[in-house]
Amino acid sequence: MILGAFPIVIVVASTGCGTSGGGEAGPTVSGGTPTTSVAAPARPTLTAPHLQPPVQDNKYVRSSSRPKVVVDPCTWVPDSAIQEAGFDPVSRGRGNDMLAEYSFLVCKFKKDSDGSLTLESGNVALDEVRQKYQSDIEELTINGRPAVKSRKDDPAGCSVDLQTNVGYFGITVRTHTAGLVKGMKPCDHIVHIATILEPSIGKEN
Repeated sequence: MILGAFPIVIVVASTGCGTSGGGEAGPTVSGGTPTTSVAAPARPTLTAPHLQPPVQDNKYVRSSSRPKVVVDPCTWVPDSAIQEAGFDPVSRGRGNDMLAEYSFLVCKFKKDSDGSLTLESGNVALDEVRQKYQSDIEELTINGRPAVKSRKDDPAGCSVDLQTNVGYFGITVRTHTAGLVKGMKPCDHIVHIATILEPSIGKEN
């Protein structure tokens, strides 16, 4: 969903780079483009080496005016929350992390053969999501946090994007053929899932 949403200069696929989920955060102004980054507080992470995020340090990131991504969905969201959301925590794996002018840290989960869950944390502002999908946006508040729900031009998918200090934390559910045959729809429980996962972002973010 990321590539279709915003232009990317370079794509970095990570299978075990870096050593932590921390980074730098920056405030936003009314959900707009993130401003200058500041140091983020330390946060406990899942420690399996293959889950660690890539180091956010290349010429494209350094030349960007956007802050580094702080929240890493693969090492910040606990197994208990993934299981409560209805997905298999054992299936946790990094997606295609993208480090460029627009940066995203990505994590993927499965739910048998019925569907999948993708979590992405990026430095694209929620207002930019609103503008791109303005004809397909439902405004939400998840645990007090501004959010939007949309299909993002994906008939088999549904997303809730939650505002963070540096951009947004995206939650996307895709229903596979097996799930569709059972009558499952990707938007059916997306708000409930977002409510479960939102605390993992941290109030400071």
